[in-house]
Amino acid sequence: MKWLLIFPVWLLSMAVLAQSNTLTGEILDEKGEGLGYATVALMHPADSTLAFFGITNVSGHFEIRNTKPGEYLMQVAYLGYKTLYRGITLPLVSGNSLGAMVMQPNPISLKEVQVKGEYIPLLFKKDTIEYNAAAFKTKPDAVAEDLLRKLPGVEVDRSGNIRAVGQDVKNVLVDGKEFFGNDQKVATKNVPADAIKKVQVYDKKSDESEFTGISDGSHDKTVNLVLKDDKKKALFGDVMSGGGTGDHYQGSGKIYRFTGANQFAALGMVNNINQFGFSFSDYLNFSGGIGAMGSGGSAQINITSDNNYPVNFGQPVNGYVTSGAAGLNFSHEFRKNNRFFISYLGNASETRLDQQIHTQNFLPGGSFIQQNVASGDEENQAHRLTFGYKNRIDSTRNFVLSGGASLTNGHGSEVSSTGSYHTDSLISTLMSKNSNRNNRFSGNFTGSYIKKLRSDRTNIKLSANGTYSYGLGRADWQNGLQYYNPVQTAESQQYQKNLSDKLGGDVSLSLTQALGKLFYFEPIIQVGFSGEQIDRKQGIPVNTGEITDSLSPVFSSRYYSMKPAIKLKRNTEKTKLAITGAMELGRMINRLNNKESLQTDVCFFTPRISYEYEHKTGRRLAFTYTSSVNAPTANQLLPVVNNINPLMLTYGNRSLKPEYISEANFNWWLFDQFSLTSLFTSVDFKYTHNKINWSQTINDSLGQTMTLLNVPDDYTASASVDFSTPVRMLGLTLHTSLRESWNQGITYVNKVENNNTNLTHRLIVSFDNRKKEKWDVNLGVSFTLTDAHYSVQESLNNRYFDLGYFGEVRFTPNEHWSFAASADVTNYNARTFNNMVNIPLIGTEISFYFLKHNRGLLTITGFDLLNKNTGIERVSEMNYLRETRSNIIGRYLMLSFKYRLNKFKDQSGLDIKVSKR
Repeated sequence: MKWLLIFPVWLLSMAVLAQSNTLTGEILDEKGEGLGYATVALMHPADSTLAFFGITNVSGHFEIRNTKPGEYLMQVAYLGYKTLYRGITLPLVSGNSLGAMVMQPNPISLKEVQVKGEYIPLLFKKDTIEYNAAAFKTKPDAVAEDLLRKLPGVEVDRSGNIRAVGQDVKNVLVDGKEFFGNDQKVATKNVPADAIKKVQVYDKKSDESEFTGISDGSHDKTVNLVLKDDKKKALFGDVMSGGGTGDHYQGSGKIYRFTGANQFAALGMVNNINQFGFSFSDYLNFSGGIGAMGSGGSAQINITSDNNYPVNFGQPVNGYVTSGAAGLNFSHEFRKNNRFFISYLGNASETRLDQQIHTQNFLPGGSFIQQNVASGDEENQAHRLTFGYKNRIDSTRNFVLSGGASLTNGHGSEVSSTGSYHTDSLISTLMSKNSNRNNRFSGNFTGSYIKKLRSDRTNIKLSANGTYSYGLGRADWQNGLQYYNPVQTAESQQYQKNLSDKLGGDVSLSLTQALGKLFYFEPIIQVGFSGEQIDRKQGIPVNTGEITDSLSPVFSSRYYSMKPAIKLKRNTEKTKLAITGAMELGRMINRLNNKESLQTDVCFFTPRISYEYEHKTGRRLAFTYTSSVNAPTANQLLPVVNNINPLMLTYGNRSLKPEYISEANFNWWLFDQFSLTSLFTSVDFKYTHNKINWSQTINDSLGQTMTLLNVPDDYTASASVDFSTPVRMLGLTLHTSLRESWNQGITYVNKVENNNTNLTHRLIVSFDNRKKEKWDVNLGVSFTLTDAHYSVQESLNNRYFDLGYFGEVRFTPNEHWSFAASADVTNYNARTFNNMVNIPLIGTEISFYFLKHNRGLLTITGFDLLNKNTGIERVSEMNYLRETRSNIIGRYLMLSFKYRLNKFKDQSGLDIKVSKR
């Protein structure tokens, strides 16, 4: 009861205090009218870094809340007007209002002169928000991601994903150019913060829209890192090396060279602390995928801590991993709108993985258990090359080409033991030893050519896409299968070689015709082809390499399609509507062992609708509906058994039909630049007709036969709400994220239909401090609840949840020292599994900067100080629940040294920028 009285009084006192520390005023133009979206900043006089800021509303009024007493340099900035300065001391002598302040037009009409020290922290330029990096303090070795965390209206989550003005960032450019392809984290985690002059946030239109001026409804939130001029005149980068307990080590090197026309970057790293490449997507893209290890299958819920910011421990990869990676990026601009870029990323890794897998399989009227223990090693190498060429030939012609190629190879081996139990009785034991080797080459391209006709009222577009993939793999295995009731033994030693050859592509031609000022008519025709051939050889490897004909098919599949469509668009300043009527006419042909082919003709109506309404600045409503066709792959169609695992025989199905997919999305976006409050809501629905799924038959010996088939329906729905707002009276920013997802799918178990329904709720609430000059604090809690229902055995329906707490603190008292600590505590419980899991993951970091301009950095890092890191994955799919426990890297301490190359510290006090208006 006492707290019920104290809490309201505390809130009231905080509100009164906040009101007393609020600075107000009005910004007027030379005519005495209010200037909306002018930035008002209070800066520290010593170094002109930002202390507090506000933005005027449409009437020119501003409020800056929760200010602190002291002397400040007030700066008022508005594009096209002379920047206004005034020295003030808070609190003011009388009241909280500065009154009206009048700005004068910039007398220089053709050139803009900006003096260093005149840091305009935040500036609105039409549809672009521009941040001056010099106004935001970062530690000496900070990267772009660290700078972005300090920008008002920009959020970076613990995985490095970026949200700006309430929306997910899709592109990160460096000086307006691509950097290592489409992986934005390569830029944000590697480009030094001290090389950045400005950060620009805007909606980037598609290449076609930028050229034609006709919106196609595509606009991706984009961050552009504008580099300092002096960083375009010399090489810069850093090298790092470290060693730690348990023979752990890491090393990396980065070097950059940027000019007005050229960009060059080289990155390299090696370590044995489970870090892959330059971002986690490299690991996903580069892993060889040989399939020898991890026989438990993929999991949907990973209990291992999913983040380690601010202590950079890398991604939570199971097993013990030693890896190395290298990357090169180059781009050259021949002239404006004529640019070529190319990048290379390479990765190599060695992994030692031990797993214990517990699976509960549900049957009509019962269930059975499988216990698997596996140990394996694998090595993977991957090389990926991406390129692009953009050329605006003249004002009427535009050409864009992009593509890539990759080469992967890997090999591995595994030994495993699997026991199958029914009503606590051991039914069978499988002892297995296998090895795999795989090599694959793949390539792709996409290109388009646009020609404007009739004074930009008519556009013709020709586009093409192509993909090719060639893979060669071999698997060798030795299985010993023991049945106990009745006693029976089966042994086999076989090999399997697989050659797969894929080719696909399409060509489309469209004409866009303006109908008046608002309407556009666009007929489209597209023809496409995809084909794949599988050549498998399976037999007995001992001495003769004998081939078993019945297990060695040559199988090919082809899909030809024609897609005519008519699109009608209506574009205004605030609304964009596109309605497309389309059809897909297709022919599927597959052939087994060069015998009689099976042919199926299909016809689908595939309409699309998109609507967007931006009723005011920072308020956007959007709706999309799409429909598509997904033809089955050759592996899904192949009717020959795969018996590598004798306890799970799998078959394809030559009679599979294409899936017909309908998807709808509704979202509403709000961003208030005055309060920096953002709200993003989204509702998604997906319906799949003729979904390709499994029919499972389980015999009395608990052996499983899996066959693909089309099920009538599959439903997926989700809804999300993301909300962020400053709590100024507390000096915090609140972030909340709510996710609801639902899926209902059909499988068959012993010819009985099983409806598997999953409903997942996920809530994340976190706070971080708004002023990050010395302290950077983030605290939060996450909760996930999943309900899994199985119609074949409703008594075994399961509910499981995880509750996590996380916290990160970084303290930078001066330019020489930095201290950080992180904590992730996850509690996981499930009704079906035997025990609750509690994983506390604690890390620390101490950094010392020294040498001239703080070029040297010594860092001591502690990972998993309590040595409690645990690799656990739990998943609910089809008709089973599975728990996988894996070995994982544990506690270690690391001492590392980093040296920054060509670190410049400007001492001139002036940076004069001249640019045409």
